[in-house]
Amino acid sequence: MRSSQHSNRIAGLDTVRAVAALSVVFAHLLGPSMPGVSRYIFTGHPAVIAFFVISGFCIHYPYRRQELRTAPFLAGRFLRIVPPSAVAFLMAQALGIRAYNPIDGFILWSVVCETVYYCLYPLFLPAARRIGWPLIIAASVIASYGVAIGVGPDRYGNAQSYGPLLNWIVGLPAWLIGCYLAENFDRLKLAGNVWLWRAVTAAIASVLYWATMNTPVGFYLTMTPFSALAGCWIMAEIRNAADRGPVKTLEVIGAACFSIYLVHIIAATAVEWLVTPPIVVCILSLALVYPFYRWIEKPCHAAARRAKAKLEQLGSRRVSEESDRIAIGDRA
Repeated sequence: MRSSQHSNRIAGLDTVRAVAALSVVFAHLLGPSMPGVSRYIFTGHPAVIAFFVISGFCIHYPYRRQELRTAPFLAGRFLRIVPPSAVAFLMAQALGIRAYNPIDGFILWSVVCETVYYCLYPLFLPAARRIGWPLIIAASVIASYGVAIGVGPDRYGNAQSYGPLLNWIVGLPAWLIGCYLAENFDRLKLAGNVWLWRAVTAAIASVLYWATMNTPVGFYLTMTPFSALAGCWIMAEIRNAADRGPVKTLEVIGAACFSIYLVHIIAATAVEWLVTPPIVVCILSLALVYPFYRWIEKPCHAAARRAKAKLEQLGSRRVSEESDRIAIGDRA
């Protein structure tokens, strides 16, 4: 496997991010206008579940074999996602998109889940090293279905309908499955090629979307098993990128996936003041994402890296100074 897998960006992951982000955009901006069963091709909620799996993978991968320093970790993660989310929230409110907020669960619901997962990871990591990820995942599955079945879905079966206090529980198994994949990536075997996993994942996601809209089987019941399938697709993309190189166009798009996810509805609302054909709105909205990525998300990402590195350096210095004091005390 190429060394790029051990860098800050793992080749292949941005391909998955790009497909997932574009699927959310198309589901929101094109899906409602498409005829018949074609509207189920683009699947927004399964794409968010794939994001959760990727997030768990990326968070745990660097800490499989090394110590986690909680303060630098949390500072880096929060600087990475909170400021762009706050700017997007303010933009949405300025345009009158009142449902775009952390409480009502439109777009920002998954960002709230992510922040909870980041806060819990320093607790999950030592627990997993003691009892293993499978037991933690099993407990999360029980909790997820307990909440989902106990509270019940909305009329579309959406898993984000439980509010900020419970949404994270419903989506937690997907995030933990990502951690499990990161822990065992070098040992896990995967049959079939990347095109098989792309096709199977897309087909199953579309079927689940159709089932949610037309049967009592909602996302809240299907997304945990789907997250395991998404994990296989993610593994296939990483290994394909390592063997044959990544899909460069999708990797570029995937680098801006967070901006795409945050801003597409905001951009579409502004664009619709001038034009209304869905395909034109979609294209122009994606074009308007770039300034947000360039001037908001990218600087926040750089600031997060610097803050994390600075806090890690300070922590190492304190440990070194403490060791020196102990050594001097022993000699005295």
